[in-house]
Formats: sequence, C-alpha cells, structure tokens
Amino acid sequence: MLEALANATNREDDRDDILLRINLRLSGGEVSDLQIAQLGPKEEGKPTPKDLMSLAGSIYDARRARDRMMGETFFGEPAWDMLLALYAQPARGLPMAVTTLNQCAGVPPSTALRWQKLLLRHGLIDRSPKLFDGRSQIVRLSDHGRALMDAYLTRRFSAESRSSGAAAPDRRARK
Repeated sequence: MLEALANATNREDDRDDILLRINLRLSGGEVSDLQIAQLGPKEEGKPTPKDLMSLAGSIYDARRARDRMMGETFFGEPAWDMLLALYAQPARGLPMAVTTLNQCAGVPPSTALRWQKLLLRHGLIDRSPKLFDGRSQIVRLSDHGRALMDAYLTRRFSAESRSSGAAAPDRRARK
C-alpha cells in the first residue's frame, strides 16, 4: 500500500511539473492538444486543463452569441470577456496583442484599454513586448489571474457535472 501511495505521489508530482510547464507555455500558445491530453483526468469528476479551456471558450462564445442576438447595448462586462478570452484563446492558437484583446471585449478601444489597465493594476494580467516588434505588446493572464480563473472554472465545471447527474460534460468535441 505504501508503494502505491508513493507511486501516486510521484505521478501527482509529475503531473504538477507538466502543468507548470504547460502554464508557462500557454502564453505563447505553444501547447498542443496532445500535451494536454497526456495529463488525463486527475480524478473522477475533476476537469483537465483542456476541459477548463474548453469551458472558458464555451462561455465566451455563448456571450458573443447572446450579443449578436440581443444586441451589445444590454450587456457589458469587458473585464470578464477579456479574462475568458485570455484563458481560452491561446489554446485556439490566437496571439493576444493588446488590440486583439480589445476586440475580444466588444467595446470601444478606449474603454477596453481602461479595463486592461484595471486588470493590470489588480495583478490579473501581465503585458510584455512582442518578441520581434517592441512597439506592440502581448497580454497574458498573470499567475494570480490564471489561478483565479482555474478556481472559478473548476467550480463551474463541477457544478455542471453535478447538475447533469452524469460524469463530467464532454467538451472535447468542441474546437
């Protein structure tokens, strides 16, 4: 039994190392579906990183669909839209320049920039110069921002799993 516990601990340590490497590479959009799939589910009912990214993307897409159907004037949470986009979009292969993030929020550029400054001031996002073009910047979730998003999405994923009365929702079919 002690050997099984030691092996499980080593697998958890390995998984944590892999997660750390994936999180470090997420900002560059360098993580492949295969690498995320290698993690597999941690435990029964616990979402994988891919599940969480897919959930964030689904929430973001649903918000855009709602805006298209009902009009953008009725709803407005640019900061939330930005956090969802930063969480989900790198997995879709989209670089997140400041202007790209502004467009994801669906508000005028000046409003989006004010919200970005607020998120930056609260430590939820980081900005850094683009690698080959120092005139523009790349935006990513900070470690603190990613941890908060992970916690929220994990809770939401678990709530959806419980409400469906079945195993965790299969979000892998969504691209």
